Amino acid sequence: MSAVSPSTSESSAQPAPSAPSAAASAAPSGSRPGVAVATRDVHLAFGSNRVLRGVDLDVAAATTACVIGPSGSGKSTLLRVVNRLLEPDQGDVLLDGRSVMADDPDALRQRVGMVFQHFNLFPHQTVRQNVTLGLVHLKGMSKDEAAERAHHHLDRVGLAHKADVRPGNLSGGQQQRVAIARALAMEPEVMLFDEATSALDPELVKGVLATMADLAAEGMTMLVVTHEMGFARSVAQQVLFMDGGRVLESGEPDRLFEAPRTARLQRFLSQVL
Repeated sequence: MSAVSPSTSESSAQPAPSAPSAAASAAPSGSRPGVAVATRDVHLAFGSNRVLRGVDLDVAAATTACVIGPSGSGKSTLLRVVNRLLEPDQGDVLLDGRSVMADDPDALRQRVGMVFQHFNLFPHQTVRQNVTLGLVHLKGMSKDEAAERAHHHLDRVGLAHKADVRPGNLSGGQQQRVAIARALAMEPEVMLFDEATSALDPELVKGVLATMADLAAEGMTMLVVTHEMGFARSVAQQVLFMDGGRVLESGEPDRLFEAPRTARLQRFLSQVL
């Protein structure tokens, strides 16, 4: 993604990330154990294009943080650094305070699941086969055990009755929920969502957002890049605004949306709300 250069008055220094509030630190009711996610001074460039310029973030265990901002601000690149689909030029990624930069990337991705804009389902396989593939080949589960777990997570997203259907016979929203079930079946400690609704028709967005909101209510630690401002405001404990490869503001949703501190965020919200 290309970086968008912020104005000089707004980008001379990146504000330190806000300390988690009591609301952000508290796990939702009925939560399960999760892990905290953090980045420290993350930089990444593609040639002369500096996409990430010293990103710090903190996501408390069992909470949801939403990342908003204009196209080209580095949001999706940041998610790919967190699960090491991209390696930063500088900086650190931590789970529960421990650096994961020396970990095996494949093992890390079993702890940190990711759902992309596009579903990336295998069209020649059934929904069940799409969900069980990683369980059998990465986790070494038997086919019967994998099928049982796949059924559980497909049921969780309301699609157990579609297990024997191929993706091409599903709506876009259903395919995205299959992708979510596939990621959840690996039983990750953290979920990353990269604009999971942006490729969907408007009438299909609601079902996917409801699935994500259910995960948040259950206490899954989630880092979500989204352009759905209503979701960010109602579900997240923390919202981060990125522009030009930096986090310019972060804080509780009501404060961020009602009283933005930078002119850049004010302009952005005036265009999207």
